[in-house]
Amino acid sequence: MNILHRDARSILPRVESLHLISRSVILAGIVSYLIFATIPENRLLPLLLIGAVQVVLLTLSLVLSRRSGGGGSVNYFVNIALDTVLFALLTSYTGGLASDFYLYYFLSVSLGAYIMSSSSILIYSGVLTFAYVMVNLDTVGAVSPINLLLRLFMIWFLAFMVNYVAEHIRRSESRLLKLFNTLNKRTSELEKIQVQLEMVYDNSRTLAGILDFDQIINEILKIGERVLDYPALGIMLVGPGENLIYRGRLIGGQKATRLKAVSRGAFELAYRVAHEGEPVRVVNITGRTDYQPLLKSAKSVMLVPMVTYGKTTGLLTAESPRKGAFSDQDERFLAVLARSAAMALENSILHRKTEELTIIDELTGVHNYRYFSEKIKEEKKRAVRYDQALSLIMLDIDWFKKFNDNYGHEVGNHVLVGLIGVIRHCVRDVDILCRYGGEEFIIILPNTAERETMRIAERIREEVEAAEFGGGDGMPKLKVTVSVGISSFPENGLTEGELVNAVDQAMYRAKGSGKNTVCSV
Repeated sequence: MNILHRDARSILPRVESLHLISRSVILAGIVSYLIFATIPENRLLPLLLIGAVQVVLLTLSLVLSRRSGGGGSVNYFVNIALDTVLFALLTSYTGGLASDFYLYYFLSVSLGAYIMSSSSILIYSGVLTFAYVMVNLDTVGAVSPINLLLRLFMIWFLAFMVNYVAEHIRRSESRLLKLFNTLNKRTSELEKIQVQLEMVYDNSRTLAGILDFDQIINEILKIGERVLDYPALGIMLVGPGENLIYRGRLIGGQKATRLKAVSRGAFELAYRVAHEGEPVRVVNITGRTDYQPLLKSAKSVMLVPMVTYGKTTGLLTAESPRKGAFSDQDERFLAVLARSAAMALENSILHRKTEELTIIDELTGVHNYRYFSEKIKEEKKRAVRYDQALSLIMLDIDWFKKFNDNYGHEVGNHVLVGLIGVIRHCVRDVDILCRYGGEEFIIILPNTAERETMRIAERIREEVEAAEFGGGDGMPKLKVTVSVGISSFPENGLTEGELVNAVDQAMYRAKGSGKNTVCSV
């Protein structure tokens, strides 16, 4: 049973302070009595001893309050027990029931009621009244029965009232302290959330400065691992036909950026989120067949759409081995990352398209002269570094000006586009086809010697001569021929400029030789 209340966090006055004050008042009263009262010699020594004991108790209480906050429950219990004896003796040696020191019982019981539990103060009040009456029984006639009963009643009344008020305040205080604890806990959680949210924003802002698509994917996975601390994170993008494709995955700290198909049957939940554009949290994914987790031990999952300009371009998925692991706050965090990721990926795509527009010929779809100028330098350096061959093929459509004059530029453009298809069929994937200007095209052939280049050029000439262009949409079937020139490194030049001049001369030699032929320098 708890005898005393010992809550160091109490907002009530501290027990130690009240105890020292009451002990000082008791000692002051005894000293005053010894100084000013007429005391028989046979009672002087006992009273001096009682005063000395009070001095010792006050001194010990002062020392203990400084060292250990009051000395603990044992100190108070000993003091209360001693007060019961000392007060009884004090009244006995100062007039019995007629002594004014009975007032100390009110002080003692009030302090006891303040610091004791309800059951303890009742016992203490009973002991006090019993000791007071029994020790002073021989002087019972010194006061009227009503006066004695009033004193005893006041002891019990004070004990009850002070204890009731103190207990009520403590209960209210306990609720208030619990509220403070909850408030402090929520404040601490909010501070942590604020810090984490700022980290998410800061890291997400870095995505805006990245233009490389693959680098953005890696950065999203890093944020999911480093900031959000998700056991598993997936990046799904909407591909052709509204199909979903895994573009990046983080599983137990391991990253994977290899493309992985996402079937509709096995990922119905993901397709639904992509279609509806609303985030979803699943408390327990176990047993469900509409989602296949990345994490084998996954219990809960969260899916947040990546939306740009009102259109869902992908999803971010997070998984955890704990049921109900994701809260509203987690959803907000992932939503922030999803928005930043969607914008970064969209910017990357637009940047790539812009770059392509600067190096792609709009009509034919092949690289333009600007791209060719840079690429021939790179291939020339590679050929020198690895001691490899390098060749160029340049071709020009014969009589193309007259062709445009007779049939119009729209038909001429149609022929140019058709010619690209024929050339692509004749060259390799590693070969680089560019529009050099007008109806002239040039092809870079890495690691290709002159003899092989001549064979490829002859094949192009033959395929073009055999092909028919037009024949649909009211357009007549047309045939064209090309004059082709070739040059090779190092036979026809050691610099890219020499190679280009050589292939240009070769092509004009072909034109001067009757056209529809292949020539070298």
